[in-house]
Parts: sequence; C-alpha cells; structure tokens
Amino acid sequence: MNTYLTPQERERLYSLIRETLDLSGTECPEEIKNTTMVRDLSGVDSLKLLRLLGAVELGFRVNLGFEAISQVQTVQDIERLICESREQYATRAS
Repeated sequence: MNTYLTPQERERLYSLIRETLDLSGTECPEEIKNTTMVRDLSGVDSLKLLRLLGAVELGFRVNLGFEAISQVQTVQDIERLICESREQYATRAS
C-alpha cells in the first residue's frame, strides 16, 4: 500500500489546512509539516477539525469517515487516512 502523497499532493494538503483553519495570517508563523500536531494549531477545536476533514474529503475525493476524527493527531495521520481511503476504493473497484 502506498502510504505517502506526492510532493504536489502534500503541498496541496498543507495549503488546504492553512485555508480551512484560516492560518494564513500572522497567527501561524510555524511551517506546517508532517509532524505538526493538528490540535496544537492556532484556534483548532473539534468543529474546525471536522470542517478540515470534510475539506480533505472534498479536496482529495476520498471518504475518511467519522472515525477519522479520533485518529488524527498529526498532519501525517491525515495523509495516511487519504492513502488508506484510496487503497480501499482501489480494492473495491477491482
């Protein structure tokens, strides 16, 4: 199973996180990386996390499911969930 996004997809994910959580201002001077703890980002609460996961589903055309909320600690967890969803879809399609 491919558990990594391409560099372009990863940058798209980081941009999606910045846009959805409104981190493009001066409140988020740190760079988003795979090891970034999502809940430690400025202003993140459970509703914003849910909104982010919904945006990821739409942006990457995947189905993460509600269980993803409890599985997300780092940005890398979101990446893993995207890849797992793609893998599940590929398995069902074949």
